[in-house]
Amino acid sequence: MIIIDHSKVPEYAETLIDNTRRIPDRVNSLFCLRTVASIDAIDALIKAFYNEPKSDLLRHEICYCLGQMDKSPEHIAKIQAFFDKILLEDYPQIVLHEAVEALGNLNQENTFKLLERFNQERDGILYETCFLTKKLIEWKKETENGKSEGLNLSKLRCSTNDPAPPFNYKRRPEYANIPFLQQILLDNEKYDLFERYRALFTLREINTEEAAIAICQCMTPENSKTCSDLLKHEVAFVLAQMEEVFMPAVPYLLECVRNPAEAPIVRHEVLICLGEMIEDKALLEPFLSNEDLIVSQSAESAINLIEYRAKCAEQEALGGAGASKE
Repeated sequence: MIIIDHSKVPEYAETLIDNTRRIPDRVNSLFCLRTVASIDAIDALIKAFYNEPKSDLLRHEICYCLGQMDKSPEHIAKIQAFFDKILLEDYPQIVLHEAVEALGNLNQENTFKLLERFNQERDGILYETCFLTKKLIEWKKETENGKSEGLNLSKLRCSTNDPAPPFNYKRRPEYANIPFLQQILLDNEKYDLFERYRALFTLREINTEEAAIAICQCMTPENSKTCSDLLKHEVAFVLAQMEEVFMPAVPYLLECVRNPAEAPIVRHEVLICLGEMIEDKALLEPFLSNEDLIVSQSAESAINLIEYRAKCAEQEALGGAGASKE
């Protein structure tokens, strides 16, 4: 585990903004700043966003991290002001998607007005992200942030701010039925995207191998037409959070990332997910030369994750051996 030093915000910020440094080093610094989550850390992320010359991977990760740093009204005001500006600019969809999703986490009254710019979107990740953001804000208001459904969002398995809440499967047993949740997840005619996302996050909460395999059905060729790029990228993100049970997902994810027809946003998230799961970095090395920068940089970051985990395991083994000799 990386040890976060709150006094090193300037050092993290310097690494993040230096585009001569390796992408994995910059990504590590980015997530260190998210963990610190101070006002200075927010300022560093915003500065890095504006100074980044070409990496949409970093720009979209910066937006994601800012959406997780809503610690106080002061934090929210600064983050909101940043999103107010960039949502008026023509950044790539993968960047704007993450900014719009972050707005749903901030839950501010003027979010709907900001999203008016995208009212003409009729498909793709921006349309779907705006839909989810609006639905999440409406749900929070209607349920008093989950209270009327008996949900305590602060008590979920994962502490991330997510684009949809799970169903309360403990109060409503039908939502503890994995085949039923899989049916919701895959059916784009009977259920809207917000309901399908809720099924996805419910499966994450259930956190069994059966639940992980149900989630993976979004990745199969036969379901590709009913599962959008946005949904598939969220699937990979969620699978990486299911640490105790995610290994059955590996074949599905490898098949997905090897498909050149998959969108970069999907292959990006799948690569990062695989970096959390597998030990054989050779499986990901072919993607280092991918012509799409977000794919190649994601592969580099994923391989770095594999190498880091191997190093930690080696150090732990040496430590254990030393202790046994004593």
